Order: sequence, then C-alpha cells, then structure tokens
Amino acid sequence: MDHQFKLIDTIEEQIAVQFTGKVNILSTFNRQYLGHLLFKNGEIYQVVYQQHRALKAFYQLIIQEFSLQSFNYVVEPEVVDEKERQIHYPYAVMKNKMGDVIKNYQDSLKFRPPENVKILIDVGFIDDTLPVTPQEFEVLEILTEWNSPFDIYQHCQLLDHEITMALVSLRKKSALKIVAGRK
Repeated sequence: MDHQFKLIDTIEEQIAVQFTGKVNILSTFNRQYLGHLLFKNGEIYQVVYQQHRALKAFYQLIIQEFSLQSFNYVVEPEVVDEKERQIHYPYAVMKNKMGDVIKNYQDSLKFRPPENVKILIDVGFIDDTLPVTPQEFEVLEILTEWNSPFDIYQHCQLLDHEITMALVSLRKKSALKIVAGRK
C-alpha cells in the first residue's frame, strides 16, 4: 500500500510522544468539525467520525483518506478519563488490518446498491430456516428500521464492505426485496 495517510502520520506522532488529549478532525473545505480521536498516554481511546464511533469511525476515516478526501487534524491537549475508552486494540493491530479493510472496500464497491432503491425484508424469509451470519443478522436488524442504502450504511455498525457483502448474501438467500425508487 503506497498511499500516504496524513491520519496515520498524525496518530504515530501522538503515540511517539505519549500524547494525552484530542485530535480534532476538520474539513479542509470549511474547517467544519467532523469528529475526533482521543488519546491517553499515546494510546487511542476513542474515535468519532461523523455519526460513527470506535473502529468503524477509524476505518471510515482511513477509507475516506484513501479515496483522496483530505482532512485537517488539530491536536489539543486535554484530560482524558479512563471511562471514555471505546477502543481496546493496540494501534499496531488496527494498522495491520488497514490494508485488508481497504482491499475489501474496493472489491465491494461494484456490489453496493444504488441510492435510489428501497431494501425491504421479504416476509417469506422470516419463516425460512436458512442460517444467517452475525453480519447478515445485524443488517436485517437495521432493515427493520431503515430501508434506504444511505441510512443502512449510516446506522449499521459494520464496516461498509461488510454491509455490502451481507446485503449480497441476503439477496442470494431471497431474504430481501428491492423496490425501485422514484426518479
């Protein structure tokens, strides 16, 4: 992976100096606050990005930077309480998984549903005895409340490629009905 990530450089600087505080994520376009990373003694405790939290927020940021969206990162020292911790993985583990997340994201793009459809659970599937994976179950759970692809991707805690592949496998199991939206 040859891509240079400004986020990774920023994180590694904070780890090297055992930083405690917040790194704010700002839009380069208008300096709007988009989220933050919280560090305590050089460990990542929390990541918030748009409506995402924890690992999903971290990998969403990575995917956005990989897709050539840029951000400004502003470092602010502050007191961080132990109870604010949401991420319990060492940074090295998170960084190791980064290449796989990006590859899976790229591979799944061609299967992502268009935004102008509604995705519904097929009532006949509820009585079916086909096994459901944990990812499929989580997507089905989201589908009880949301039916547009945008909302599904926003509200599901799975990574985008995991959501896409769960939708594909649920469609193959005839668990979903796709309704064309209005133009």
